[in-house]
Amino acid sequence: MNMDAKELIADIAKRIGLEYDGGDTFSFEADGLVVAISSLPELDAVALTGDVGEPPPERLEGLYKTLLGANHFFGGTAGATISLDPDNGRIALCRALPLVTLDGEKFYAEVERFVNTAETWAKVVADYRGAAAEAPDEGAAEERPALFGAGGFMQV
Repeated sequence: MNMDAKELIADIAKRIGLEYDGGDTFSFEADGLVVAISSLPELDAVALTGDVGEPPPERLEGLYKTLLGANHFFGGTAGATISLDPDNGRIALCRALPLVTLDGEKFYAEVERFVNTAETWAKVVADYRGAAAEAPDEGAAEERPALFGAGGFMQV
């Protein structure tokens, strides 16, 4: 049986032991990563968003190439998109899921998958930040390979 967005959000909140106020957006933290679940009534969908970090100014080109490559046919994002949030300049992972495809179990699995993907991307961004901080000058940092195989799919 399909559920509406607020029912799905309430179910997730209950499963993870948090209170849900019945609003259009619910946020929680998973291993230091903030994830928001939002109702998108105009699309008859629910959205998942996660802040995966601040891009390092010294290594933007390499990081952006990695992000764009991962977005190609969702090969490195498990169906989500990764982008730069224009409001705060941070990298965001986002996924919209049509309500017609969801029930409580399917949605829980999608949220879990999204969190795992977001955690992976947070590590990628942190690696770029760390490499930038360790580099003696802007051009000295070597590009680190992404956490994806030759086929473009995320390796776990």
